[in-house]
Parts: sequence; structure tokens; C-alpha cells
Amino acid sequence: MKNFKITIFLLLALVVSLQAAFVAVLETGADPTVKDMVPLTDRQYLTNVLREQAVKELPASQNYTIMTRENIIAMLPPGKSIEDCEGSCLAETGKNIAADYICQARISSFNGTLTLSAELYETAGNKLIASFNGLGSNISQLLTLVIKKSPEFFRSVKNDIAIKSPTQASTTQTVTAQNVPANQNYFAQASQGDGEYLPPSTKTKVNWPRARLFLHAGLYDAGIGIKLRFSNENGIYMAMDARWVSFGSNQFLYIPALFYLGGNVVHFVSGPTLMKSSTNGEDGLLMALGINWDIGRHFGIDALAFLPTKSYIGGSLGLDFRFVF
Repeated sequence: MKNFKITIFLLLALVVSLQAAFVAVLETGADPTVKDMVPLTDRQYLTNVLREQAVKELPASQNYTIMTRENIIAMLPPGKSIEDCEGSCLAETGKNIAADYICQARISSFNGTLTLSAELYETAGNKLIASFNGLGSNISQLLTLVIKKSPEFFRSVKNDIAIKSPTQASTTQTVTAQNVPANQNYFAQASQGDGEYLPPSTKTKVNWPRARLFLHAGLYDAGIGIKLRFSNENGIYMAMDARWVSFGSNQFLYIPALFYLGGNVVHFVSGPTLMKSSTNGEDGLLMALGINWDIGRHFGIDALAFLPTKSYIGGSLGLDFRFVF
């Protein structure tokens, strides 16, 4: 029982950290026509200032995490280059490095003058939530532009999180063009185009939850289930499934009802599990605790511990790979 309580405490502490929004600031890029005019060290300094502004507007005390340059490099797939990545490709890169939001500035030219453009994406829905552009005759003027524009730029993250809060997403909403911030797309589709487009200035009822079937298989088990999504994105959902578990000569049927809480990528998982044995007569109720990582729209990984609620029922560990239709 003591070990069980310690496990509960550690997992609850972990889920608090999982609620943090991770923001990645990629290195400032440059078009080939201006690379000679703007050396790498200057672009790195612009990136450092942009990341500094992100830390000021999205502090750790408010549960935001600004990923460091080292974090980003370490999490990129081998051989992955983001130098030429623009537009929705940034959102895909954000998913690869488990960032909730990702931004990048890029230097180009217009009529012989340097230009700088910056874009900020919410990664789960491939959604552009903020951008700014400006001109400068030299790198110092571009730096001034970054310092001036970036506070409002990064505040868009707070606005986006407030807009898609679960309490708003799970109820019937009345939304008009007047009460949506100008730099936000309230009617963004859910993760990977999984949602609905809602036209502005209309009353529209959103039919929650949305259900999707999935298959999964792990080290000792396989099964089929249904995923019920309760939030506008992929942040909170429930999964119910039936899985056949085999440990040597012992065969079990597990029927878990699991709740997934957290961000759009990583979730804390908990819920009750019915267990019935076909070999040794052990029947009862287990408590599932663990961590989930959703990789894009279709794939996910669950690492779960099934803990006994009575001493005569054995527990188990599971690592499952899931495909969602």
C-alpha cells in the first residue's frame, strides 16, 4: 500500500508538469539571396532575442516552457534539416519535437531592402495563430522590429490556449466576429483536420464527443477500442477497449476505461480496469496509471501499469502501440 501511494504521488506530480505548454523558437532562416548580407552569427543573435522575448511573455511561473536550442536539436530526427522549412512544415516540425507551439523568423529582401517575417503555429491543428513582417536597411533595424513586435506575437499563445479551453469546447457556444481576437482563428480545425469548420457570426452546436475506433498491440496484449474526445483539440479524451492479455500460460481479458489528460501530444492516463482470467480464476478490478504519447493523428504509444485494488489480484505492466482510424 505504501508503494502504491508513492506511485500515485509521483504520477500526480508528473501530470502537473505535463500541463505546461511547450514553445519552440527555431533558428532564424535566410533566403539564398541575402545569406551573404546576413551572416549566421547575426541570425543566431536575432533568434536569441526572439527566444528571450518568448521567455518574458510566457514565463515558467505561468506554466510555459520555452525550449532551448539544445532541446530542439536533440529532439530532431537524424538528418532532419529545418533551414528551408516554411509554412505548415513548421507545424510538422513542432510535432516531431513535441512542441505545442513553434515559431520561426525568416530574412529575405524586397526592392533591395532587407525584410523579416515571423510566423507562430499551433502544432496539433497546423494552425497559424500569429505573424508579423517588416523592413530594414540593416540587421540592427530588423532587431528593433523583433523587439517591438514580439510581445504581442507571443501573447497569441495565451489567447489561443484560453480560446480552446475544455470548458468552452464541451458546451454549446455562441460566437460572433466581434468577440474573437483579430489575430486568432477561433474556428480552427481540431488536430490534423479532425474538427469542423464553424462559420463566424452564427450559432452552431458542436456535437461532442467525437468517437474514433482504434487497434492496439503491445508486448503481452492486443485489442480493439473506441476513443471519445472531449476537448476541441486532442487534449482530453477517454478510451474504452477490450484487450486480450497473455502471460505465459495465463490468459486474461482486460476492459479498461481510461482517461487521457494533458496536452495535445503527451497525456497522463488513469482509470479503472475490469479483469477476468480464463485460466487461474483471478477476477476483479485494477487501477491503470501511466503515460501516453500521441504521434500525429493516427499513432500513439501507451506505457501503463495495472495496479491491483485487492491483494490477491496480480498487477501488470504494458507498452502498447495504437493505430486510430
